[in-house]
Amino acid sequence: MVLQAMSVKEFNGWNYFLAKGSKSVGLIVIHEIFGYNKYVESVASQLASSGFTAGAIDLFRGKKATSLDEGMKLRASVTNELLDDGVSRGMELMRKEAGAKKVGTLGFCMGGGFALQAASDLGLDFCVDYYGSIPNEGDISGLKGPVLLILGSDDDRVTPWAFEKLFPAAKAHKKRIEVQLYPNAKHAFHRPGWDGHNPEAARDAWDKTLRFLSQFT
Repeated sequence: MVLQAMSVKEFNGWNYFLAKGSKSVGLIVIHEIFGYNKYVESVASQLASSGFTAGAIDLFRGKKATSLDEGMKLRASVTNELLDDGVSRGMELMRKEAGAKKVGTLGFCMGGGFALQAASDLGLDFCVDYYGSIPNEGDISGLKGPVLLILGSDDDRVTPWAFEKLFPAAKAHKKRIEVQLYPNAKHAFHRPGWDGHNPEAARDAWDKTLRFLSQFT
């Protein structure tokens, strides 16, 4: 149930598409490498319809990429300091606007990596990472809450990284990572409207996401 109409909120220099739900759990939702768009807004809206308050942040501050090269340049402009500032301000917004007692991150691709990085840097209550990686897997030593990691078996970049680097780091640092690995699923399989979209895997991954989030209510 959505308690408040969706709207864009400016808060301490950042814009968030705020979708308010009925539960005291908040999420900062982080977009893919092409920038903030209707897709990430739809994710925030879906979370609100399940009772979770979501704030989709525009890390590129209005800029959008029309190619992967442009996206990589925009991504490089988001330093860890900027990322952590945007997410931490979003945490404040979740608590102010929705009274959220538990706050975490959720992101896709680049946004999934940023979600994991911010959760590690800021010690958030949880993280949902859809096929995103971080430069230094040892940073997860800062994790305080559990991580749900969504992977596609046919993702030749992120899935090998997770098995070869992230999971050994999680073992070494004694961190909880719940993994959902989908067969015959490519990178970004959740995103509709492209040839790698896998509707069955996307639906199941979303069900698993909601189940994971329910433990914080």
